[in-house]
Amino acid sequence: MSPTTATAYPHILPYEDRDGYLWYTAVSRKSQPGEKQNGAMRNATEIKFPHYTLLTVSNPASLDLDELARRWHFHPLDLQEAGTLAKRSRLETYAEYACLVTLWPTYRRSTRDIKPVVLTFFIRPDALIVLQRGTFPVFNEVIQRYAGSNELRTALGERSPERLLYEILNQLYQSLFPMIDHLIDDCDVIEQEIFASHERQMISHILAIRRNITDVRKILQVHKSVLKRLAAFLTENPRYAMRSTDRYFGDLIDYAKEDWDTLENLKERIEALQQTNESQISFRLSDIMKTLTIISVFTFPLTLVASTFALNTEGAMPWLHDPNGFWYVVGIQGALAAVMFLVFKRKRWF
Repeated sequence: MSPTTATAYPHILPYEDRDGYLWYTAVSRKSQPGEKQNGAMRNATEIKFPHYTLLTVSNPASLDLDELARRWHFHPLDLQEAGTLAKRSRLETYAEYACLVTLWPTYRRSTRDIKPVVLTFFIRPDALIVLQRGTFPVFNEVIQRYAGSNELRTALGERSPERLLYEILNQLYQSLFPMIDHLIDDCDVIEQEIFASHERQMISHILAIRRNITDVRKILQVHKSVLKRLAAFLTENPRYAMRSTDRYFGDLIDYAKEDWDTLENLKERIEALQQTNESQISFRLSDIMKTLTIISVFTFPLTLVASTFALNTEGAMPWLHDPNGFWYVVGIQGALAAVMFLVFKRKRWF
């Protein structure tokens, strides 16, 4: 939460747990106009709009789900999945309502990885119920903004809540752009470091960024198709105010497509950077092995000559008693070294 937001909502206090997740806790405060704390459910906030109700529940427990089933008559399987961490985004439509399950990526600072947060939207003509599994600061800020502003609630005066749903999703998609931009910046830094001869230090960074890109792609993979189905359901159902001429859900579909295309490019880019980094490391290892091989080839004949003259065989070893014998051996070694140097130089082995 930014300092500006914290000032605007002093009753919401952020704290970071031991796993690095950012959580928000409420302190005693006066209720905002249009906001009602639901007594039957914990961590529930009910906000009245002109023609419908917004109800949000954070990390619902089994008793909360029972109350939702009693009050709104939702399908038990939808509520059962809302009580767990869903694996994928999906849309289920019924005669009385639609159930939209969406996964959103959040960044955990302590481990530098991406974890999903699940928002389950129950869309009825007279209500929008949102169940939050995990903690999504952007969503909390959006809800608090509507709770504290009568003007914002009055502006959404349609007879059904699909425009409010659009505004919430629009803010959530807008919040993804800084995360994706950060991944782009990470790739830029890795590219610079690779060509600055820091390829060994980049191995772990590349793997971490590649994991994060993969996780974000997995979370956002089916958003576009789910949004298309949702827009078709809302426009075809006469119980909702949205008509086929209302194109604002098309913006969300464009956002989902743009995010996916960007993530596809990032995936290809980080794979290319990983291959480049591995090629750089392989080249350096080959260069080191080449140097070591040249040194061993130089030293082997010299060692052989020195070992041969060290046999100290009486009557067979030349210059054994010659006072200049040592220098003769050194001269032979020097000549061999010079010949090998000229051969290597002519063949351009170094």
